[in-house]
Amino acid sequence: MTSKKVVTKKGMMYRIVFIAVLMAGGFLLNTYNIGTNELFGFSTVGNYLIYIGFVMILVTSIMYFTKREKIIDERIEMLRYRAGTLTYMVFIFVAFALIILDGIRPITMRYSLFISYAVCAVLLFYVITYKVLDRKY
Repeated sequence: MTSKKVVTKKGMMYRIVFIAVLMAGGFLLNTYNIGTNELFGFSTVGNYLIYIGFVMILVTSIMYFTKREKIIDERIEMLRYRAGTLTYMVFIFVAFALIILDGIRPITMRYSLFISYAVCAVLLFYVITYKVLDRKY
């Protein structure tokens, strides 16, 4: 079985339009000085959107120029399902524990930094879980 994620011209056009809207929004925010607070180390929200647009251009061009067929069998789909289920089950338990801990002693970390660490932790836990399950099965 081949991968269902084939890069098509229609999908590529949707990505390009989304990138253009994202970068135009960034330029508009910079032009009208909206969102001048610091966001993820960037001086404005507009600069952050422009940066994300350039990163998306890079990722989209890499995906377009390195098209290859991947063989996905039932074992890989089962690993993906189990790793995702385990990851998000652990995420729910950790979120519940954080809610309790925040009630006992408030978390003083900035919200944007906290969410970025949480997303990185979820992705890292998923990769580790997938690799462990890959060796097990």
